[in-house]
Amino acid sequence: MINLNCFNRVFLALFVSISVSLVASAANSEEDTLKLIQQAKYNVFTGNWDVHLDLDIKTIEQGIKNSMPGLDYTLVDEKVSSPMLSTLIFRGAGDQKVAIKLKRYEAFTNVRIRVGLTGNESKSAQIFSYIYRKM
Repeated sequence: MINLNCFNRVFLALFVSISVSLVASAANSEEDTLKLIQQAKYNVFTGNWDVHLDLDIKTIEQGIKNSMPGLDYTLVDEKVSSPMLSTLIFRGAGDQKVAIKLKRYEAFTNVRIRVGLTGNESKSAQIFSYIYRKM
């Protein structure tokens, strides 16, 4: 007969180890997001917010399309100039425009976010943070 007390201990230890690993992976995702936001560049003259990702352009594009409705933005236009360059245009509350341009280079994909006509650094960072954590 199996010792029920021993079984409960093993089950509890397994549950705790899985819970700790899930919390650790979520913390890494938040930490990675913050590191990328800190490395991003904002141009005050153009209003463009740029960040480099080590992901394929199609993966990023699909992640953006899946995530933006969660922020109440609707995809209104998509321009694919080449397999290495695409632009996604979204509209949100108050008809606010968000343009996201993706350009694939050899080692990374550049993600450029521009909110409205003049840009908004903090809103761009918030949008990126939401999208990146959902990917």
